[in-house]
Amino acid sequence: MMDIGKKAWVEIINRIYPDLPVIRDKDTWLTGQFKRPSVFIETDLVSEKVHTPQSVRVIEDVGLVFHYDYEKEKEEDKGEPIPFDLSPFFLYLRQERYCVGPQKHGIMLVVDPPRTREKSDQIEIICRYSYLLHIPKHTTTPGGKEIQKINHFCVEGVDE
Repeated sequence: MMDIGKKAWVEIINRIYPDLPVIRDKDTWLTGQFKRPSVFIETDLVSEKVHTPQSVRVIEDVGLVFHYDYEKEKEEDKGEPIPFDLSPFFLYLRQERYCVGPQKHGIMLVVDPPRTREKSDQIEIICRYSYLLHIPKHTTTPGGKEIQKINHFCVEGVDE
């Protein structure tokens, strides 16, 4: 279930910044084996509660680390970091009223206002979000056979 939140954030980032590489693997990120500019996405499950008999409310935290590109005079030189423009990201959240819906996953993320933490060559955005996840209900007999749900009713010869 936790991958759904991360996949949803990847889709949102790709919608806002279509050319920005997204890093999902923590080992790749920790070793620094990625191209800049890029964004690293990490989600963490906070809670999972039954909302209705067929849905679960999932609350997660997300960390988005936007890595800046460097000015390059020569190929081997690494100059000053070039700050990344995050105004499209915050504008998108405000326009959607902090309720963003990835198209592929059939969920709606309700996002708390994000906090930012800036470092010399990156900026980190942290926020909490929640979504409802549909859980299909399977009914089975004690023998393990699935019970078919009745969808159509035929009523004949009913007198009033």
